Amino acid sequence: MNRRHLLVASAAIANGLVSRPAQTAGPARYLTRFDWTENPLSEGGRWINGKTVGLDWHDAKSVSGVAQASALSGITHRYDDSIAVISGTFTPDQYAQGTVFRSPGYSPLTKHEIELLLRFQIGEHRARGYEVLWGCDGDFAIVRWNGRLGDFTIVAEKNRPELGGLGPGPGIAVDGDVLRAEIAGDVIKVYKNGGLVFVGPPNPTWTTGQPGLGFWPISGAALHRYGWKTYEAGSLE
Repeated sequence: MNRRHLLVASAAIANGLVSRPAQTAGPARYLTRFDWTENPLSEGGRWINGKTVGLDWHDAKSVSGVAQASALSGITHRYDDSIAVISGTFTPDQYAQGTVFRSPGYSPLTKHEIELLLRFQIGEHRARGYEVLWGCDGDFAIVRWNGRLGDFTIVAEKNRPELGGLGPGPGIAVDGDVLRAEIAGDVIKVYKNGGLVFVGPPNPTWTTGQPGLGFWPISGAALHRYGWKTYEAGSLE
């Protein structure tokens, strides 16, 4: 799928032309505006969730056109994020993209992150793959999940050039920003509103898996005030 086709697809979502999860011919692609209120997020059984399937994490949910966390993290374990991945067939070279929902003036005095997931798999007591996160305060990182709850490796992080990432990162995400993460080979690239803002260092650990989304709100965050209002994922040509 070339860049022009991706921009057309994204514009279709933004203009209300896609009202249901959609699959198209050619490389695998999935688009949604979260029209249904669901906990856990399902959309006809297309989503695999962190609590329902993984057991040790939380599920994602959707409410009034916004995907969000189903619970605060840190009550039973600090890193039990709300996560979900799309079922189906995607090539290892893939992308995940979302339009940010953020309530006016929302600036909690605690961590609240939204996430895009790449090459991810969720099974009983196991979640592994790559997470690209954006914090409410502008925090940004690429994280490799290694399987067990709380077992992760930071691949690249804002203000840590020694890890080998290139670029300023996306900065603070506001309502309506379009954030995108792509993985091709063993390199993750990150885009904000169509512009390349970060290239991660090579990380060859995970070579298969699904695109997905996630959230990390801890005590003091408001689940319904920071999330995704559209989501798109697919295979790269």
